[in-house]
Amino acid sequence: MSEPTRLTQLIPTGYGNEDPAIAYAFRYVEEAKPPVSRSGQRFTVCHRDELKPGERRIVDDGKQGIGVFNVEGKFYAIKNVCPHAGAELCRGTIHATHKPSDVGEFAPAYHGRILRCPWHGWEFDVVSGKGLYDRNGRVATYVVEIDEAGNVVVVT
Repeated sequence: MSEPTRLTQLIPTGYGNEDPAIAYAFRYVEEAKPPVSRSGQRFTVCHRDELKPGERRIVDDGKQGIGVFNVEGKFYAIKNVCPHAGAELCRGTIHATHKPSDVGEFAPAYHGRILRCPWHGWEFDVVSGKGLYDRNGRVATYVVEIDEAGNVVVVT
């Protein structure tokens, strides 16, 4: 028979400080690199002036839905399907999140680039697609370019 769990083992000492998987997720977000095109297919979403900072546009490229976001003047595209339960991820809220820190201490981060799923609240970084809830969670992201006419173009 195993030894009973002590109450002190059940009390968390912080929000993620001691969890290497959560620390990895935030490190991945901080080191985010642009996605690499998979198929090379391109489609125009809109003119860059039509999508102001903080706004999004959800489009269909003929195969799937993609959300295109303007984060502080830079454009990012992310698949419109939450890997958890299939919700239309890009209809969720955009906000900041808090980095892991000590109890009672709050470390706001990534203002305007965290997408929260409208169904269950799972959070994803729009820039990298990385889920902030574990080591491996993520959603597909796509290359976004601005063409010579100033159009926002997604390359899948």
